[in-house]
Amino acid sequence: MLITKAIFERKISEFDTQNCVIEGIAIMSEDEFEEFSNNLLEDRDFIIDRKEEMFIDSIGQIHGLLALNMESGDGILIDSQGHKYARYTAFMPNIKPYIEQQISMVAEQIIKEAAENTSNGSWAIYFDEIEESHGIVIKENNGIGTLLLDELTSRDEIAEIEVLDDCFDMTIYLDYCNNLDEEIKPSQNMNM
Repeated sequence: MLITKAIFERKISEFDTQNCVIEGIAIMSEDEFEEFSNNLLEDRDFIIDRKEEMFIDSIGQIHGLLALNMESGDGILIDSQGHKYARYTAFMPNIKPYIEQQISMVAEQIIKEAAENTSNGSWAIYFDEIEESHGIVIKENNGIGTLLLDELTSRDEIAEIEVLDDCFDMTIYLDYCNNLDEEIKPSQNMNM
């Protein structure tokens, strides 16, 4: 049985979709999401704290905040337009796999670049570089950084990762590095 959730419109000739940019993610448990989704017009601290992330840009794209149920995978995209509550909302059923896929692709590219370019296993990727190269914004407590950090940490290539004010400072296992200095390369005889 294939079960999902949907919002149905009556007798519409076409869907009026709009391009949206997810600027931040409020990661929620099942209970938190349920409470939020049943009281959308209530003032919320997580919306108040992130009002600047919700706007319509010069080309008409809606920049919003995604409330994400980490258990069910459903989400609600919010554009508060400066208000303290979810003034405009869009239900996003099963959005979590899409978010995870996008985060995974960014992590893969970051690791690939690090492995190809580090000469000693050490690599830093700055948040503004991530935004410029991959189109995702990493800010303190915006949820996207948390998901990306979790994904990077789970990768076999990463020996260590530290979050600094403006970057992820990583150490890549030397076996994955392609451009090591000669004095750092692991000895091929050690594996025999």
